[in-house]
Amino acid sequence: MDSKATILIVEDEAEVLNINARMMKRRGYNVITAMSVEESLQCLSECIPDMLILDIMLPDGSGYDICEKFRRESDNPVIFLTGKNQLSDKVEGLGRGGDYYLTKPYSFDELLAVTQRLLTRHFNIKEKHKQLEYIKKGSVTLEISTNKAFVNGRDAYLTVKEFALLLILMKNEERIFSPEELYEAVWGTQSANDTRTIRFHIKNLKKKINTENAEDYDIISIYGKGYSFTTK
Repeated sequence: MDSKATILIVEDEAEVLNINARMMKRRGYNVITAMSVEESLQCLSECIPDMLILDIMLPDGSGYDICEKFRRESDNPVIFLTGKNQLSDKVEGLGRGGDYYLTKPYSFDELLAVTQRLLTRHFNIKEKHKQLEYIKKGSVTLEISTNKAFVNGRDAYLTVKEFALLLILMKNEERIFSPEELYEAVWGTQSANDTRTIRFHIKNLKKKINTENAEDYDIISIYGKGYSFTTK
């Protein structure tokens, strides 16, 4: 996943810039280059890269300023490359939003290892967040933040309770939930053997997500046990 990432490298030494860009491209990364603050800000206005690799001392300003602007729009990783090797410089770099501080001279192997590690971690975190925001099973997609369910991209217009029931069932595919378990999970109290409420909501839910005509998902009723969401 990280091998397809886009990296913006900002460096005012042409030889260093060309070497780093060439080596990153060989590893499969998409590379954008800039040699000044002005150039880099122009690049950032056109796209948000997956990573910044920044020199700090630039002819028209500081890499810190680029990083701070970048941080207003993105939490993607930032590596500082610099000849400034004092501890106070490293602390400032990390305080300005950097994820890693590499001092010159450095080996390209170290730069590559740090790049791979930071991008892998970043994409893994994004994927986890995405999984928390959306659940997709077959043709049904749940958008957690809005409590909406979509079937083949169309809003099923579920009620809050219907969405909550479907969320529980889809998060636990193939697990059989008794009516009492579903009632307690969604309504927050014990059902007192009120299975009719669950039957009513499940019936409406199945109708709204059109399980009768679905080819790749279903909510099945198991006599005497309960309900389960399954994909085919």
